[in-house]
Amino acid sequence: MYMNLKFDHIIHYVDGIESIEFPHQYIQAIQGGKHTQLGTYNQLSYIDLHYIEWIDVFDAALARSYAQTEEGRLSFANTFKDEHVQEGFKRICLRTQNISSVKTHLEQFDLDIVGPIEMSRTKPDGTTIQWQLLYLDDKQELNLPFIIQWGESDEEREASLEDNFHYNLSIDEVTIQVGNLQESSQNWQSWYGLKEIEKSEDDVKLGFKEDDVVIKLIEDAEEKYTTLSLSSTNIKKDTRILYKGACYEFKANSHKH
Repeated sequence: MYMNLKFDHIIHYVDGIESIEFPHQYIQAIQGGKHTQLGTYNQLSYIDLHYIEWIDVFDAALARSYAQTEEGRLSFANTFKDEHVQEGFKRICLRTQNISSVKTHLEQFDLDIVGPIEMSRTKPDGTTIQWQLLYLDDKQELNLPFIIQWGESDEEREASLEDNFHYNLSIDEVTIQVGNLQESSQNWQSWYGLKEIEKSEDDVKLGFKEDDVVIKLIEDAEEKYTTLSLSSTNIKKDTRILYKGACYEFKANSHKH
């Protein structure tokens, strides 16, 4: 099956979202909204249609009870089953125009699948955003990339969101530690339709068919999402920022791709 997924967003859990002070010379955030049944709320940084979702929990008990439900058991709310949740990147989301065919494709593998789940939230201006989510799990420690289908086309979303885009930035790469490099690389190619771009002893770089973002897998006993790499036309030298459990790399780039 032809899988045409694109990178959509990365989730960064921060404890205390009201006082989020990401170095503003790099990235601005806008108010997102509340996911009332999940007990979470967010702010969003749209680089372009690729974005960072800063998420916090306003009701941990509600998040934990949502995680007990069939539709919530693989969701972000499940992160809060532990009392002491570490801040940092928690997972990434990949975008499709046909979530039901992605589900059909994934059902041939030995995966636990939840969804598609219909979701919506009301924006501050009163309009409603709708989307569907599909979660998959392979019983490993890492929360696998999940799938989203937005209720609007990329073109419609771009038209409504472009005022918030960071035209000086682009997302280049997400670095993820996995317990078994070879196995994860092959699985992610099979499951998500990614292709191998580059391979060394220590890491594998995977790419999308129609998206420039690179997924870099590194072998490590501790499975987690570690680093978001961006190109910036605004800076003269490369900069690394460790912020609330996550690493952001900004690379000097004279022109945005």
